[in-house]
Amino acid sequence: YSGELEVEAAAEAKQQVPKSDHVIELDWSMYNEVLRTHDMVFIEFYANWCAACHAMAPEFDAFAKAAHKEYPQVAIARADITKVEYLSSSYMVSMLPELVFIRRPSPGVTPEVRYVSANFTKNDLLDYIGGGWTADKPAGDYTSMWCTPTNLCGHLGGLIGEAVVYLDKRFNRFDIPPWAFMAAFVSVLYLVGQVVVGYLSRLMRRRYRDRINKKHDDLVQGTATSAPSTPKTGSKPTGQGSATKRAKSKTSKKE
Repeated sequence: YSGELEVEAAAEAKQQVPKSDHVIELDWSMYNEVLRTHDMVFIEFYANWCAACHAMAPEFDAFAKAAHKEYPQVAIARADITKVEYLSSSYMVSMLPELVFIRRPSPGVTPEVRYVSANFTKNDLLDYIGGGWTADKPAGDYTSMWCTPTNLCGHLGGLIGEAVVYLDKRFNRFDIPPWAFMAAFVSVLYLVGQVVVGYLSRLMRRRYRDRINKKHDDLVQGTATSAPSTPKTGSKPTGQGSATKRAKSKTSKKE
């Protein structure tokens, strides 16, 4: 039985991308720590099931060893997208391996994020962190808190990505592709949201209309109460006027 366990462990080790002493393996807490303590960070996003990641692992390890000697101020890190979905969603990783270079221009400034365009070779990557990164433009407007993976936009994207993974694992019982499952889920969520918003808007309109009608009724009632009924000025009662006329006519006849 112990022999079978050793065989399984060896097979599992072959399926994993080899680790390196000069590469920092990132999780969420380590990611925050590295960004806090380094002004320049070079990250490789990979997965153990990725054949290209296995093929390029020796080259990346050689690059990390050389960078550790020549550019000790640059942190060389690696993130397994199957273990840190938050980071892969934040950086919108669309291919593997994906290389990202993060640089903080000055203390307290939002870091610049660049997607590395250099060839995946030791020398080209060394040239990149040595100054070749200037050929790539930062992703988004790095001076804005909305537009980079390291700020609010990236955090929201990471949360959405984690939600996608959680919902797919929890509720996708029919082996539907994750993108199709989430498209259906978002469509249903959108329809439910439209129904809820429509109901709330009608309820608010009804309450607003009732409040306006109540104010109008109160205003009309208050006007009617504050205006007493008085006879018109210059008009005399009918009986008094006719009696005066009869008295004047009798006086004129006697004369």
